[in-house]
Amino acid sequence: MKAILFVTIVLLTPLRGFGQIVGRVISLRQEPVPFANVVMRAMPDSGIVAGAASDETGNFLIKTTKSGEFFLQVSSMGYQTSLSGVFRVNNTNATLTLPDIQLLEETNALNEVVVSARKDFIQNTPEGKIFNIQNSLMTKGSNALQVLERLPGIITDRRNNQFSLNGQSGVTVLLNGRRMQLSTEELMALLENTVADNIERIEVITSPGAQYDADGGAGVINIVLKKNENEGTRLNFSATGGYGYREKALTSLSLSRGSSKITLNASYAFAHGRDYSGYEGSGTNEMPFLGGKNSVLFGGLTDRNQNAHNFNLAAEFRPATRWTFGGEMAFSWVANHNLVHIYADRQLPQEGFLSVRAISDGLNHRQNLVSSAYVTHRITEKSQLSLDASYITYTNDSPALLASHYSDKDGNPVVPQNPIFTYGNRGESKSTIQIGVLKADYSLQLNSKIYTEFGMKGSLAMNMNNSKVERQTDDGWEPDPRSQSNINGQERIWAVYSQFRFTLNPKARLQAGLRYEYWQRDINIYQEPFVINGLFPSVQYTYTINDKSNFSLAYNRRISRPAYTDLISNLFYNDATFVFAGNPLLKPTLTDALKADYTFRSFNVGLALQYELHPILRYQISSNEKKDIGISSPQNLDYQKGISLFLNAPVPLTRWWKLSLGSTTALRRYKISYSLNPAEKTYLFQNLNFTQTFSLPHAIEIELSGWQNFPFYEGSNKLNGFGVMNLGIAKKLKNDKGTFLLTLPDLWQTFAIHTHIGGMTPLVFNNDAVSVYRDETALYRVIKLTYSRSFGKNNRSVSHKTDDEEQERVKR
Repeated sequence: MKAILFVTIVLLTPLRGFGQIVGRVISLRQEPVPFANVVMRAMPDSGIVAGAASDETGNFLIKTTKSGEFFLQVSSMGYQTSLSGVFRVNNTNATLTLPDIQLLEETNALNEVVVSARKDFIQNTPEGKIFNIQNSLMTKGSNALQVLERLPGIITDRRNNQFSLNGQSGVTVLLNGRRMQLSTEELMALLENTVADNIERIEVITSPGAQYDADGGAGVINIVLKKNENEGTRLNFSATGGYGYREKALTSLSLSRGSSKITLNASYAFAHGRDYSGYEGSGTNEMPFLGGKNSVLFGGLTDRNQNAHNFNLAAEFRPATRWTFGGEMAFSWVANHNLVHIYADRQLPQEGFLSVRAISDGLNHRQNLVSSAYVTHRITEKSQLSLDASYITYTNDSPALLASHYSDKDGNPVVPQNPIFTYGNRGESKSTIQIGVLKADYSLQLNSKIYTEFGMKGSLAMNMNNSKVERQTDDGWEPDPRSQSNINGQERIWAVYSQFRFTLNPKARLQAGLRYEYWQRDINIYQEPFVINGLFPSVQYTYTINDKSNFSLAYNRRISRPAYTDLISNLFYNDATFVFAGNPLLKPTLTDALKADYTFRSFNVGLALQYELHPILRYQISSNEKKDIGISSPQNLDYQKGISLFLNAPVPLTRWWKLSLGSTTALRRYKISYSLNPAEKTYLFQNLNFTQTFSLPHAIEIELSGWQNFPFYEGSNKLNGFGVMNLGIAKKLKNDKGTFLLTLPDLWQTFAIHTHIGGMTPLVFNNDAVSVYRDETALYRVIKLTYSRSFGKNNRSVSHKTDDEEQERVKR
C-alpha cells in the first residue's frame, strides 16, 4: 500500500519551471545504446548545463531552467563520442524532442587481442548483464560452449546436456535475438562447433520483458555475432594451433566493408580437434531381471575427432535516413567420429563375475542454417515499425555400431546366460528440424513520459525423427523392441505483447508488459495434442539515485516447455540394463521471480525470490511399469523455491592490475516424487568466479580467470564441488604486426565432476552409485597458441553528419 501511495504521489508531482530535452541514443544498426552519458553544453563557451544517462531503451531526459542555444555531447564505452547539432530552448516549460543520436563503434574495436582501453568485460543492465567476451584473452581459440562455461552464473553440464543459470534450470538460448528451437543436446553440439572469434558479446537476461519469448524460466542467453559499422575495408585473420590428447587447430577469416549506405560482413572459420574425456564409477542395485542385488564397476572413455565449418554473412542497406533493410545467415557443417571404449565388471547373484568390454563406433554429421531478413522503418521521430522473417533448419545423421565381448574373472571368454546381454547393437538416428518465424514490432513515444511497444509473433516448427536400434543374434540383426522410429511432430506458437515505459519523474521509470502465448505440439503417435496458453506479465521499476548508481525492482512470470526430444526420444543405450529415453508425461515449468538490483558504477548486487512449479531435470533414473529395465529420462521435480544473492564487484587494484569478483549464493528447497518415496531437500548453492588482468610493459597482458561451484544437489543426485582456473598471456607486436596469445585452459587440471547417484534419496532398484566425469583438460595438459592480425583500415566512420555550420559553431 505504501508503494502504491509513493508511485501515486510521484505521478502527481508537477514539473514546473523546467524545460525538458528528450531524445534517444542508438547505434548504426538502430539498436538502443543503454547507459550512455548525455551532457548538455551551452553555446558558445561549451559550458556544462545539465546531464543524464540513457536508459535501457536508449532514451534520455534532461531538465533545464535555462534558455538559449545548446548542443549535446554523447559518449559511451566502446563508442565514438558524438556531438549533436545546435538547438534552441525558448520556453523553460516546454518539451523539446531531438532526432535520434547515433553512436559509432570505435574504429579500433578489437578484432584481435590488443592492450588498450576498451569496454568492461561485464556491463550491468536492469535486465541482466552484457559480457563483452572479446575483452577476454581466453576467447581466442575457444568455441561458444567453452566461453559460456567461463561466464559467471552459467553452468553447462556436458554429462547431462543441460544449462542452468544461477543454479536454475530452464534457459532459452538465442542467436542474434532468434530462438534456437533445438534440444539441449543438439544446441550444445551446435555451440561447441561455433567459433568464439565470430561472437561480439553475450547477453544474459535474467529479468526479461514482454518483448522476449516467455520460454526460459531461469532467463535468456543471447549470443550476438560480430558486425562492423565503419566505412572502409577491413580483413581480420586468426590462427590457433594446440595440443592436448591430440592436435587442435582453428582458423578464422573475416571481411567487412562499410559505406554510408551499405555494410557487408562475411566470415569463415574452420575448427579441428581430437579430444578425450571419460567417466568411471561403481555402485550397487537390486534389479530383478539380473537376479537381485549386484554390484558393478563401470566406465567409458571417448576419443572424438571433430571437424567444423562455420560461415556467417550479414548485409545492411540504408537507402534513406528512416529506412533500413538487412539480412543475416549463419551456416555450420560438422562431422564427428566418436570412438567410445565402455567397460562394466559385474558381480551377479546367479552368474557370478561377468566382465563386459564394448566399443561404440559412431559417426555424426550435422548441418545448421539460421537465416533472416528484416526491415526497419522510422515512421516519424517518435514511432518505428520493424518486420522480421527467419528460417532455421537443422539436420542430424548419427549411425553407430556397438560391439560387446564378455569374459570371466580370469579373462576367459564366456557366453552370458541372461539374454539381455547381446554381442552387438547398431543404431541409426536421422532427425530434421525446420522452423519458420514471422514477427512484427511497433514502438511509439506517446509523449515525453510514455514509451510503448507492441508486437506479434508466429512460429511453425516441423520435427522429424527416424531412428532404430538393432541387436545382433546368431541369425544376424533383429529389431530391438525397445527402439522407436518414425516420430514426427509439429509445434505452433502464437504470441502478442504490449509493453509500456513510464517516466514517472527525471529519476524514476516504470516498465510494465503483458505477453500472451498459445503453444500447441502435435506428435504422430499421440492422439491428443499438447496445448498450453496463458498470460505472462512483467513489471520493472527503476530509480536513478545519481549519475553513478541506480536501483531496480522487477517481477516476471516465465515458462520452460519440454523440448521435442524430452518428450519423445529415440531410445539408445551403451549398457544392457539401462536405456535413455524421453518422457511423454513431462509438464512445462512455470516460474515466478521477484528480483531487486542495486548498481554503483560497475558494482552490482541483486536479491531474487524464485518459485518454480515442475522444473525439468534431464537424465534422471526411473523404470517402466514392468520394472524390467532402468530408464534414464527427463523428470519433473514437484517444485523448487529459493532466495538468491548475486554479487559482481570490479576491484581496480592498480593502474595495471584489475580484479573482478562475482558470486551467486542461493538457499533452495525442492521436492521430488519420481524416486522410491517422495522426498524434500533444502541446500545452499554457491558459485564463485574471478578475473584478473595484468597490463605489463612491452605490450604484454596476462589474464588469470576461474570459477568454482561448491557441493549442491540435482534432483536425486548429490554433486561435489568442481571448478577450473585459466591462464592467458598476450604479446602485441610493434607497428600493428599482430598479436600472439598463449592460453592454458584449466591450468591445474581440475575439471572433474563427482556425482553420487541416489545421494539425495533412494532410487528405483535401490540404485546407489558414485561416478566421476573428467573433461579432456583434467586428463591431459591442453595448450594453445594463437596469432591474429587485422589488415586494412576504416577510412572513416559511417555517420549522419550534421550541418557544417553547426559543426563549426560547436568547435569554437
